[in-house]
Amino acid sequence: MKIALKYRNLIELFNRSLAAVTDLDRLCVEILRTDRHETLTFRQLQERVRAFATWLIHDSGLSRGDKVAILSKNRTDFDVALWGAILAGSVPVLIDPERGAHGVISHLQATDTRCLVMADDYEHQEAREELVQFGHTHHLRVVMMTDEPLGSTSPVDAEALEDIESRTDPDDTAVILCTSGTTGDPREVELTHVNLVANLQGSVQKVDLGPDDVLGHILPPHHSFGMTVGKFLPLLAGATSIYTNKYREVSDLIRERGVTIFIAIPALYTTLAKKLEDGINRQKKDSRIVALLDRFAPGYLGKKIRQKQGWTRVRFFLSGAAPMPRWVLEVLWRRGFKMYEGYGTTENSPVYGFNERLDTLGSVGQPINSLSVKIVDEENRALAPHVRGEICLGGPCIAKGYYKNPKATEAVIDKDAQGTRWLHTGDLGCLDEGGNLYITGRKKYLIILPGGKNVNPERVETALSEARFVKEVLVVPTRREDENGLMEELVRAIVQPAWETLESHTGRSQRELLAEPQLVKNLIWESIRDCQQRNKELSGFEKVGAHQLEILSGEFVKTSTGKIKREHYINLEHLEAKHTRIAEYVAARGSPKPVRGATGI
Repeated sequence: MKIALKYRNLIELFNRSLAAVTDLDRLCVEILRTDRHETLTFRQLQERVRAFATWLIHDSGLSRGDKVAILSKNRTDFDVALWGAILAGSVPVLIDPERGAHGVISHLQATDTRCLVMADDYEHQEAREELVQFGHTHHLRVVMMTDEPLGSTSPVDAEALEDIESRTDPDDTAVILCTSGTTGDPREVELTHVNLVANLQGSVQKVDLGPDDVLGHILPPHHSFGMTVGKFLPLLAGATSIYTNKYREVSDLIRERGVTIFIAIPALYTTLAKKLEDGINRQKKDSRIVALLDRFAPGYLGKKIRQKQGWTRVRFFLSGAAPMPRWVLEVLWRRGFKMYEGYGTTENSPVYGFNERLDTLGSVGQPINSLSVKIVDEENRALAPHVRGEICLGGPCIAKGYYKNPKATEAVIDKDAQGTRWLHTGDLGCLDEGGNLYITGRKKYLIILPGGKNVNPERVETALSEARFVKEVLVVPTRREDENGLMEELVRAIVQPAWETLESHTGRSQRELLAEPQLVKNLIWESIRDCQQRNKELSGFEKVGAHQLEILSGEFVKTSTGKIKREHYINLEHLEAKHTRIAEYVAARGSPKPVRGATGI
């Protein structure tokens, strides 16, 4: 796939985008956290980024191409550190700030990081001290984000910055994103300047984003979507980016800041749809006019609601990171709320695109113009429309690969005869005749929580296997429909007890213990709880609770090689119901009803 790129690298994109801003004193970034409120104008961003980049070049002891890890929640210094590292010719390594110190250290070691930029509110004092000590003993420079902004006192060396820009090739690694991975240990994805420039160029055209837009979102910056759409894309368009984690105040933010595009996860839109429906139903009981309007002119009624809310500038809402219930889409679209659902993966930099049409509701639409999509079978042969297979994405957006892990890279990325690189996403889906993508399955085994967090089952199993009364443990997804009709995926831990250890501890035989299942579960839970408290690798969202625990009285069903048959323990009833719904939809409409569930952007 050939596409003419407007920028040679991200440094040129940064400089030319700022040069196009007519008023550099206009708001560029606003961070509205429960514990922090910060702003940056375009001028302040430009000055501080260039100053921090100069410091990295001359005073940090780093060389061009060295890795600079950023460990922080969203704050203005995150933007300065991210862009500053890029302008200095360094490679930013973005790490989830919810990871414990040991998990962070694993990423630092895996990426050969030379400098760590860490927020002063990361975790707790003990964790920060542990990382500082690790830096001292491993020749790792540690820079703290404090009340004094990064780049606020350093001079700017324009000549050195220009030299770095000219020496930065399109195929150089631009950013490394630390992911939880689908199997084994966490992986680090290398995205090049070409990857990101191509994805941004296609995305800005798809969204039609411009200087008059105000993009509101709740996307964490270490995430591929948060980095690209929350940080890079608004700057490219000269738009304002506003981040918040004050979820209860989103409505006020949209009104007060004049938000034109708002991006969030399905759970937030589910709440919006439920409140909208409940409010209209209450009014319909008291007003025949409202009842008639909702029946014959629901779009007009929705327009009046948006005017009352003060959401007059909103162009559309965008959802990512998890599947969206179809009823939510229908409730919002019916009332004129344009609700676009997107898709993408870290390895495709990460935006695939989104569906912006009512007649293809339930799909994730067509890809951006710098990305291709096809559906293949197990022999890598392209499939016809409406035939389900693996989703493959191709073109210049596809990642360089996994850092220093060629085996993992080769397993998911290949090149065709025309030289196009293709990513095998592991997600299942199909295309219709118009090229709209319908997703019908998830990546194998990866568990995606309601908020969009990814849980690697093998990672959790490895941690829980250390618990005293656990012989073997299997972590699988369990699915349930919440009160709003949203299909949630949760963690379910199945444990085969270490009976001999339990017998020794309690002085009772296995038969006696089997007669007291609650006692057994309590003891196993206590050992798992203690294990998780000691473990410094697991993040909070990866830890299981007592209610997620299931005790297996017998043996696990295994293959001939001794491996547990994971599929045997996944909720087969749900999967059968899912396939039945697909079959019914195809029979009735001739097009697949998406059972949403692939990894969202």
